[in-house]
Amino acid sequence: MLKSIHKEEMKMKNRVLAFLIMALLSMFLAGGCSDKEDKVAEETISRIDFPSELHKTYGEYVKADARILVPDAIKGEKIHKVKAALIDMDVELIKNKTEEYTQNQFEQFQILEQKDYQGITVYDHEYVDKEDGGFSITYSENQNSILYFPKDMTFVLSAFRLANDPDYNGDLFLNGEEFSFASRQDAFLNIKKYLEEIGVKIGEDYRCYYLDYETMEQEEKKYDADAGLGKKVWSESDNAYYFAINQEVESIPVYVPLFGIYNEDIDYNAPIQIMYKASGIGFIQTGNLYETEETEEYVNVIDIGEIFNSINEKYSMLISEEVVTVTQMKLCWIPNHDSDELILAWSIRGALSSGTEVQMFY
Repeated sequence: MLKSIHKEEMKMKNRVLAFLIMALLSMFLAGGCSDKEDKVAEETISRIDFPSELHKTYGEYVKADARILVPDAIKGEKIHKVKAALIDMDVELIKNKTEEYTQNQFEQFQILEQKDYQGITVYDHEYVDKEDGGFSITYSENQNSILYFPKDMTFVLSAFRLANDPDYNGDLFLNGEEFSFASRQDAFLNIKKYLEEIGVKIGEDYRCYYLDYETMEQEEKKYDADAGLGKKVWSESDNAYYFAINQEVESIPVYVPLFGIYNEDIDYNAPIQIMYKASGIGFIQTGNLYETEETEEYVNVIDIGEIFNSINEKYSMLISEEVVTVTQMKLCWIPNHDSDELILAWSIRGALSSGTEVQMFY
């Protein structure tokens, strides 16, 4: 069983490889933010002042029929520049606090030291619990992550599927009833307390899924109908809240590609994912976690018209007659690998005229 759980844990960590080509393609289409820094200085506004919706055509290849998502708390305000650094991973503190909030005990399994593709040493502290569940703390100078993967989590992830593919069923769990063991807000506050005690600050930017055991049982049977490897007995003890969480600064979410490469801004790739049950925290998966500091300077915000003109220019260079319709623009911070400042950017979602969904960051 240990080998099986360890295999699942490593599978979660190594999802990077499975989507590398997709991520590189996304980076090509989006153009990234680093090549926008000069234009940001040219097309700026001093305060956050955007419409809630935009309906306009830009050139031959881009149409806006979009919601503009900007936190109410910053409308009309100037935004300070923000410095960010990866939190220090205090392994013993994180282990002790995770034991406290999961009501579990972990024994050291192994400590690995490996080189990443840049030749930087990555440290991986791996533990097991008494039921062969896995827990690990991974860090280097340019990454960090926490993974707590109990034995039964394999069944939960067969029943509850957030990946953007035909098996997605997250909508079934979005509008459930609160569970008797805790309200959604109390569960979130306990998670927030745990994160703060290990040095991670979050705001209120999250989405919650209500994982009721009856729906999970039905969905797992659909998914594993032929394999016959599903959970034998589901009960109320399996009820759980599942939170997809972003850190935030000045009420603006910090978007961090999961494990540094999952660029699609969906809950499946949320940098902090935690499940909360009657017994406490029941699953943890985090990507890079940051500590942030606002500076005295203000950030320049790229003009929306400049963004759409740039998108139109990019699509005009492709050998295609497709038009992209932008349906949503969300203001966010993203890490800048060339400096310690976060970049204020737009997460843009839309679709091509063929129906293919697209996402970009500017």
